[in-house]
Amino acid sequence: MNKLLLVFIISLLGISCEAQKTETTNLQTYVDEFVSDTCFRSAGLGIVISDVKTGRNLASNQAHLALTPASTQKLITTAAALEILGSNYQFKTQINTDGELLANGTLSGNLIIKGFGDPTLGSKYFMKGKPVELQITDKIKSLGIQKIQGKILVDDSYINPKIPSTWIWEDMANYYGAIPNGLSFHDNLYTLFFSSEKAGSATQLVKTEPQNTGLVFDNQVISSTVNRDLAYIFGGNTSNKRRIEGSIPQNRAQFKVKGALLHPKNSLIESLNKSFSKAGIPIKNEVLTGKKSTLLLRLNSPELKEIVKLTNQKSINLFADHLLFEIGEKETGHASWENGIDALKKFWSEKGLSTKYISLYDGCGLSHFNSVSANFFDQLLQLMYHSKNSNEFISSLPVAGISGTLKFFGGNSAVIGNWKAKTGSMTGVRTYCGYLQTKNGNEYSVTILINNYSCSSSALNNKLLIFLNKLYNY
Repeated sequence: MNKLLLVFIISLLGISCEAQKTETTNLQTYVDEFVSDTCFRSAGLGIVISDVKTGRNLASNQAHLALTPASTQKLITTAAALEILGSNYQFKTQINTDGELLANGTLSGNLIIKGFGDPTLGSKYFMKGKPVELQITDKIKSLGIQKIQGKILVDDSYINPKIPSTWIWEDMANYYGAIPNGLSFHDNLYTLFFSSEKAGSATQLVKTEPQNTGLVFDNQVISSTVNRDLAYIFGGNTSNKRRIEGSIPQNRAQFKVKGALLHPKNSLIESLNKSFSKAGIPIKNEVLTGKKSTLLLRLNSPELKEIVKLTNQKSINLFADHLLFEIGEKETGHASWENGIDALKKFWSEKGLSTKYISLYDGCGLSHFNSVSANFFDQLLQLMYHSKNSNEFISSLPVAGISGTLKFFGGNSAVIGNWKAKTGSMTGVRTYCGYLQTKNGNEYSVTILINNYSCSSSALNNKLLIFLNKLYNY
């Protein structure tokens, strides 16, 4: 009887092993077919598919290869932020004074806005209720302040703003190249308003918002029959000059082009001065020699899980880089690019992920010098699937056909609602990292890194959709 039972168990194990072998073989066939497409003849591809519950690798292609991740790098930053800072963490901004409030309602000193690296202050992504400048104005009035004898000052020393040396000239001055600041405001953006006439003619720069950008503009933009924004702003750390080249659509009265501010404190001061003026709080605008700074009020950001969700859903570079800086401050005591990157690599190394062959130069993935392997992402996805922050992390990912950067991906296919992933895209780079729920109830972690493909973006989307549908239906 025992011998028969033993034979039966061994036979079951044999069937199970054979089934696993068949599953792996078939999924590997799908991967091999995908990478053999002529679109990828000169490309670098790193692919890993794993059973996220067991950690078993099911199929792969050059998973060790370090490739440019583009915005999927935000997963490395946001996941670490959740683990290190905590999902309920909040950034703060303090409103201080170096004076005192007199009985007649006069503040005999300066109003000092002290920033601690909150990326959401005045952000368009968190525009519920009153603008932050009106909130500050209302709170100042509620304290009984009717007049400010001094000036509005800003302390943004928490972060020394500088553009990473590995960002390319075309990116660094444009809206998606906004960098962290000790006191970020309005997503650290400004808007240029152009007027245009017939195609081929010069455009006119009508105005800027805010008015005080601290920048000098050289407008070389022309009018075009192409009905989209093809204007690029060029400039860097070492100068306040900005050159705008390219084209905008013809015959427009006020065409908007957004750029990145180096010193957003100017925008905040301008907004507060206007808000206080409308509220009937005059400001003398003379710097007074004040006493020791005291706290008047504190503003808190939304919780970190909400910031992470928008960072991954909307692929917001500024938010991701602010998280990198805050990780650096938390782990080393000083917020900087270098400290953030060192802390990030140390954290993942302590979690058992090999960081020896990855290169990180920012937190958002904008640098073309970033390089990460598919294996690294696969291990990260598995670790976060089993983390205490699993719900916050997975819910931050775009969902095919439903939300974020995957909202229009999937057509009428079965991957809609079942493919949750961070996407990455820059010239010649397309990446996807996330979780796929299959029709049989299996859950796969799927990483696809593609560099230097030769087909069109639409053709690549179709190839990816076909591949993911095969995985779903397996």
